[in-house]
Amino acid sequence: MKQILIITWLACTFHFSIAQKKEVNFYLAPSLSVELIDKKGLIIKNYLEKETGLSIKVIVPDSYEALTERLGKDPNGFGFLNGQSYVIANKKYGATVKLRAIRFGHSTYAGQIVVRANSGIKSVADLNGKSMAYTDELSTSGYLYPKKIIEKNKVKLSKEVFAKKHDEVIRMVYEGKVDVGAAFYSPPGPDGKIRDARARVMDQYPDVEKKVIKLILTDPIPNDPIVFSKNFDEESSRKLYIALMKMAKDPEGKQALQDLYGCEGFVKAGDTDYNSLRQVMGNF
Repeated sequence: MKQILIITWLACTFHFSIAQKKEVNFYLAPSLSVELIDKKGLIIKNYLEKETGLSIKVIVPDSYEALTERLGKDPNGFGFLNGQSYVIANKKYGATVKLRAIRFGHSTYAGQIVVRANSGIKSVADLNGKSMAYTDELSTSGYLYPKKIIEKNKVKLSKEVFAKKHDEVIRMVYEGKVDVGAAFYSPPGPDGKIRDARARVMDQYPDVEKKVIKLILTDPIPNDPIVFSKNFDEESSRKLYIALMKMAKDPEGKQALQDLYGCEGFVKAGDTDYNSLRQVMGNF
């Protein structure tokens, strides 16, 4: 009888501990296909749950605006944002940054304006009267910084469209649906292989490096941050950012981070890291 009572107590205790597991929401930027984000996001979710003991739900809003608003208003929200989304979430909702991504050994990157190699476009001035594809209005490398170049040079475009994703911008330029595109840029690897947005469509367009070329680069942009909502539990956030840094050293975890956002690791970050971005944004 005593053994039965002990077993029953243990079972109830285990059930209670599971029921009491803290739930948090993990937001991912909608910069890639839903299928890839779901697949790689699940790997990250499982790793973080194992390391932290938290219960994690992956959420992929359909735009950067929705991402910023949902995470900002969620007391249990954290995730991968881009720099511009973080600055807005910080001002409007008090969101905080804990980590900044490292890509190819750097904690900054750039945007680029691309054109077809046979377009005859040789300078920013040649963009007058052309059609242009951006990613999203809250994309830093795919809109904000390239847009500043357009405005600074007083270029008058014939049409502007938003393709939502960086790879889609490259496709639109390659296929001639628009004359010009804006997307992220990272320098080629030691082997000379491209690592910017064009690399994402090389399986479909093996000659994309020759057909779609860089016209101009933007100023450096601070890499994407790991952001926590204002009232996120401090102990849970500490567990999560430590687990993310550890994950970047795990072979499967590191590969998932690279496949998802080209991220190979993290450095600790603070709000002032994004002051240069605020200056570009103007009102922020």
